Amino acid sequence: MSFLSQPILWGLFAATIPVIIHLLNRRRFRTVKWAATSFLLKASRESRGKKKLKHFLILACRALAIAALIFAVARPLIGGFLGSGSGSVGTVVLILDRSASMETKPGSGQLSHRQSVINKIAEAVENMGSPRLVLIDSASGEIQEVPSPDALSELSTTYATDTRADIPTLLTKAIDYLDETNPGQSEIWVASDLQRGDWQPSDSRWGAIQAGLEGLPTKTNLRILTAGEETVENLTLELLASRRIEDDLFLDLKLTRLEGDGTTTIPITYSLKGTRNSERVTMNGQELRFQKRFPLTAADPEGYGWVGIPPDNNPRDNSVYFAFGGKEPVKSWIVSEDPTSPTAGYLQKAAAPAGFERYSCEVVAPTQTTKIDWATASLIIWQAPIPTGAVASQLNDFVTSGGSALFFPPNQPSPGVIFGTSWGEIVDAPADQFFINGTWIKDDGPWQNGTNDTALPVDQVRGVKRRSIQGDGSSLAEWDDGSPLLYRQLEGLGTSIFISTLPDDRWSNIEFVALHLVAIQRLLEQGTDRLHAGYRAVAGSDKARAREDEVRERLDTFEDYEPALEHYRAGVYRLGDRTIAVNRPSEENSPTRIDEEALDELLKGTSYTLFANDDSKSDLVSEAWRAFLVAVLLFLLAEALLCLQPKSTGRPSLKASANTSPAS
Repeated sequence: MSFLSQPILWGLFAATIPVIIHLLNRRRFRTVKWAATSFLLKASRESRGKKKLKHFLILACRALAIAALIFAVARPLIGGFLGSGSGSVGTVVLILDRSASMETKPGSGQLSHRQSVINKIAEAVENMGSPRLVLIDSASGEIQEVPSPDALSELSTTYATDTRADIPTLLTKAIDYLDETNPGQSEIWVASDLQRGDWQPSDSRWGAIQAGLEGLPTKTNLRILTAGEETVENLTLELLASRRIEDDLFLDLKLTRLEGDGTTTIPITYSLKGTRNSERVTMNGQELRFQKRFPLTAADPEGYGWVGIPPDNNPRDNSVYFAFGGKEPVKSWIVSEDPTSPTAGYLQKAAAPAGFERYSCEVVAPTQTTKIDWATASLIIWQAPIPTGAVASQLNDFVTSGGSALFFPPNQPSPGVIFGTSWGEIVDAPADQFFINGTWIKDDGPWQNGTNDTALPVDQVRGVKRRSIQGDGSSLAEWDDGSPLLYRQLEGLGTSIFISTLPDDRWSNIEFVALHLVAIQRLLEQGTDRLHAGYRAVAGSDKARAREDEVRERLDTFEDYEPALEHYRAGVYRLGDRTIAVNRPSEENSPTRIDEEALDELLKGTSYTLFANDDSKSDLVSEAWRAFLVAVLLFLLAEALLCLQPKSTGRPSLKASANTSPAS
């Protein structure tokens, strides 16, 4: 409980006035022993204890009535959000999460979490006597003083965006602000849905945040207002990749739903350069990946469009946007310890299949890597000892920037390490036996199921020779003894894949079941997607921001353009000579939240309270002076009832006569 007029609480000393009066009254009488009344003491001894109790109750009612009156005048505040607060708060620093996930609504026709929390915070600040309110929003990250709680919802810095929130950075800014300005009694309020990608629990800055909160000049409480724990029904549409191959545009899309796992049909609307068409997809489970192909012509050197699903409980995750340019050549390179070997030939045919003019692949020896054009390459296939020095650095930069690398085991010893991974010894299968596949992940990686959930023949893999893989990556497929068959390391924007055997009948039957071909083609798609990255940007990033000499114009027709939100909203924009498709960050497509246990660990040793904004009728803070006034009336009424004397009947008793003084 906190109070708007805390100095008035000094008046609680007035509650001692009835006690002082009682003690002074006791000093007015002097006890005189009188033998004639000694027989009366014995008669009244039994009722003396009840009289004392009655007097104490009357005294307590008078003191409590005065105390309740003082509390009422001091204007106490109560509420779940500030229930454990104390003192008068002079400054509130509000960290507002404006990420796309904050637009989720608990039900149809209700306010989003962002809108609801803004209204409740404005009401709470007003009920507190309108302390100084400082806003730090997640989109701009700027520190802004709000002139009035009523103006909070009208500020463009509180509008919905398609960005993500960086809570560790925002908390650090709030702590630095309070440390520099030292505004006195302050509190930090965080309005967020606790999305894991926004809070980044593995970030190393949380220790410094804990120390910063404890090291502020005045004790500062941290209040966290989050969404309720109940999961609402919502569909999320995500664009995984977009690329132009010859005269076709391919979009890799994913649908995710939070509730339900049965079969449902979902209408999808596509718009390409203003022309719309629709289709329905059948979703079984909580996730569906599918691909859309748009035929293009020579008259389509560039273009743009969007994909949308019907409105639901979060309008910010119902659409994705794309833009494309002219044809890009798909170039790959094979670094082989023996460029003339049959293995190198198998790999080259898989990377540049016949009939695809824009696909090309060149085989070079480890000593010829200067020929590689790293800037235009989509895929690097490495079947040689792991490189070191400058070549290793070039390969690392290539993958980190979004390129794909596929490693096959060399015949020669390979002591090098790249992406935290190295080759071990060559192992031969026992005589007349094979290494067989044990398990593999069917919904991730280059051997995942097809777009129609068709399983690849990974279970048919047989090997007679393999090389062990050592590292801290993840196994996407394993041999029956648990050793890696297909192994992945993610680096920056790119992917590196290691396969522990070769598509050579002296090693395995991978060439026969064509799994090397599938892996190469899928990695080529990922690497080629990097070449189209010039047409894509993430909401809130510098790339989505207009430069000084550029004018922003929205091209798509999915929703109206809001100039005040600048580069914080998804859509297709023309920025000068650039055409950019802006989408929300991938982190905003994940429904995963951190729980209270994880939050306790992040804020260990700090004074914080967690309030769930899952009740539309609950208030963050409210005044309770009326309750104390009622208490005053109840205490006075009780005191009056206790002071009533019982009616006397018949002749006066001896006790009454003995207590009457001669002077009366």
